[in-house]
Amino acid sequence: MRKAVWALTIALLCALLAGMPAAAQSLKVDVLLTETDLQTPPVGAPVLRSLVAERPTDAIRFSLPRREEGYWLRLTSQRTIKPGDGQILVVRGLRASGPLLYYPPGVSSAREIEDAEHGGVPLMRRGWVLPLPNGWPTSSVAYVRIQGRAAMSEMRLSFATIPELARQERGDARFMAAAFTAMMLMAVAMVGVWVAFRDFVYLGYGAYLACMATYLLLRSGDASEMWGLAGMANEPAVGWALATLATIFQLGFSVRFLDLPRLMPRTTWVLRIVQWANIVWLLVLLLLREHVYGWWYIGGNALLLLGVPLMLVIAVAAWRKGAPYAGYYLLGWTPMLVLAAALAANILGLQDAEWAERGLALTAVLESAVLALALSQHAANRHRIVLLARQSVERDPLTGALNAQVLEQMLQAWSSPGSLNVNNYALLLVDLDGFGEVNARYGRAVGDALLQQALSRMRGVLRPDDTIARMDGDCFGIVSECERAESEMLARRIGETFAQRPFRIDSHEIVMSVSIGLAMSQRGESVPALFERARLALRHAAAAGRNAVSTAQGGGRDVAVVLQAE
Repeated sequence: MRKAVWALTIALLCALLAGMPAAAQSLKVDVLLTETDLQTPPVGAPVLRSLVAERPTDAIRFSLPRREEGYWLRLTSQRTIKPGDGQILVVRGLRASGPLLYYPPGVSSAREIEDAEHGGVPLMRRGWVLPLPNGWPTSSVAYVRIQGRAAMSEMRLSFATIPELARQERGDARFMAAAFTAMMLMAVAMVGVWVAFRDFVYLGYGAYLACMATYLLLRSGDASEMWGLAGMANEPAVGWALATLATIFQLGFSVRFLDLPRLMPRTTWVLRIVQWANIVWLLVLLLLREHVYGWWYIGGNALLLLGVPLMLVIAVAAWRKGAPYAGYYLLGWTPMLVLAAALAANILGLQDAEWAERGLALTAVLESAVLALALSQHAANRHRIVLLARQSVERDPLTGALNAQVLEQMLQAWSSPGSLNVNNYALLLVDLDGFGEVNARYGRAVGDALLQQALSRMRGVLRPDDTIARMDGDCFGIVSECERAESEMLARRIGETFAQRPFRIDSHEIVMSVSIGLAMSQRGESVPALFERARLALRHAAAAGRNAVSTAQGGGRDVAVVLQAE
């Protein structure tokens, strides 16, 4: 009996559900294929593809290949919209440009609708607003003609009301302005830190922030209202170039920030290859421009989809190997990279990820804040190392210079994990030629005074950021953060300042010269190895004669090259 009751109940429910009317489709879009550039609706044209929005709040998303003839869209709806309902159709696009030819439902004449940046509805930042003057009468059809240039970008079509559109656009514009301002301020701060320390890790991150902030602004459509950016808003190559530049700078920054040359040297080459692939692809865009607009973005997004998982795996591996800032990197960049990959997949049509668009700017701001905090901490630690070295009480009692132990500790701190292996620096060992003869001829008191005056003379040619210490006897050590050419110039200036005029001590005129051994820092090299190369260069300089400078060469063996000799 119970089974019969349940069977009867289920049968009644099925009959009831079958008798209920199906939910009306909110909007249907048929993309029509035409062979020529028609100015009137192609009623009998074949349908290339059809897209449906079931609910009024749903948006239809589509991306059409670039085509000179453009496309005609046929719009139908099973809803009945009255003229007084306040409904409009909104068409959005990343590179919405040019007018649309629009036949409203229930109207036989066409209207030319300008996009928001060229005289369209002012409250719209990017896209078109299609009015419904007669509402949407039952069984009516609307037609929209999209130009070929506009068809290359992803587009979204949905119903809205003017108040809803105004609230959304105003909120998005305010958020985008705040995000752009925050990222540009952090970029300026990073450039300022780079000016102070001359390390690419700061400049690279500042350049990434500037490119990313400008790209997001162009993508949002707000750039058309800003002086200096309005002319770039409608040029797709600008946005693509900025996104690719951001990727290039991000890869270069990641190599330094994660200390990959020291921890994972082979992996560094992999990232360099990906970086150069992006550079080559960017050159293709800059050289060929509109000739590659139809397919260039496919390669750009494919490179992004390749680089994102690779970068995350490398960051995790660096974190496991003890990279001190890898935790900051993963915390800040993981959400950003995931959203960027989702957006690239969305553009390529691999998945529907509308959420990625709205979240990209937010995660970019959060990521930039986390990484800027890490870099600020690094800069503060670096400044503290130099400051502590200069304020150290462990000084040579005779000259007042730092002693050898402090100089070695400072170099150890610079080359240790967490220092990001500060920019290239030079170690110069300066030995006074014939100092033993001066001591033997004039006495130790004169020799001590000579050491003090020699230190003062060398300090006169050093930069404020350079560090000098007395190593032992008549040998001084100098650390200067600079490139090789600058360090060789510094060595010459030190030699010249001794050769130009004699020292006057207790009515004695003492002519002195110096021999200088110079070694440039190398990634992954220990401090003792650096000192050993500098000492070898000093021995070569001393063997070459007085007033000589030699530079240790990197590689399998050290070969000193005499740059000047008396």
